[in-house]
Amino acid sequence: MKAKRLLGAGLAVGLGLAAITSTAVVAAQPKRGKGAAAAAAPARPAEPPATKKTIALTPPGIQWGMSTKQVAAVIDKMLDEAYVPRYKATSPGVKMRALDAELAEEKSAFRRSRIDFGKLPTGIDATPLKGEYTYLNKESMMTLIREGGKRHFFFIQDKLWKIIDEHALGEGNPRGKDFASAATKLAAAFGVPGRVTLPDPDKGRYVTEVDWKDAATHFRAIERGESEIAFAYEDLVTLSSLESLRPNKPADANAIDPSVASAIRKDEPPPAPPPDKAGKKK
Repeated sequence: MKAKRLLGAGLAVGLGLAAITSTAVVAAQPKRGKGAAAAAAPARPAEPPATKKTIALTPPGIQWGMSTKQVAAVIDKMLDEAYVPRYKATSPGVKMRALDAELAEEKSAFRRSRIDFGKLPTGIDATPLKGEYTYLNKESMMTLIREGGKRHFFFIQDKLWKIIDEHALGEGNPRGKDFASAATKLAAAFGVPGRVTLPDPDKGRYVTEVDWKDAATHFRAIERGESEIAFAYEDLVTLSSLESLRPNKPADANAIDPSVASAIRKDEPPPAPPPDKAGKKK
């Protein structure tokens, strides 16, 4: 139950608490140099550790594989429940109609937030979410923003497979004052230290992550600077099939243009003749 309280509290009250393993990350954090980080960190396990507590999805009713319409319906119900105290405190009339309009706008805003990752680039490429999706593979995203929390729902072939929550950190914050202090809380909630992945620009990793998994969900705590953190929840079934679900691969920005490569090949001198073997003993 403790893990559910920490990770499944819902968007309005905080969407979760993050933590990384207590010793490895804390020791590695001050050492940003590539060589120093590699020396400080233990060998990275092939798989994230299995949690001793269930990784709960929130709000209640959210399940992997839901369509965008089904997720919107769950959010509608969550918003309806969130507005109940305000409705009870509001008298019928002008104020009640204004509250109706406010609730309807929140529901509509969530639906309008949908972004399809088709042929054209999106503004999301300029955010830390870049790398969490691909283009031309029937992927999309919807975002819910309310009461200081932000949650992104990711779909592939119109099936929910990933959720990312963004939160602030700081002194007195229930999630922790920084990424390292948030670490200890999740490690305690899950009952096991997480797997640490340090930055490695050569492999396209630019931040520290720590992850866990249960029978259905992969969970990542993602460093977002000194005052921010993100939690990513991913469907393990989809994750195992992601390669086949993403047949269209992004172009390599460092690759040589085909026409240039062809011209280079044409300008190459013909291969030299094989060495003369006359004079060798028979």
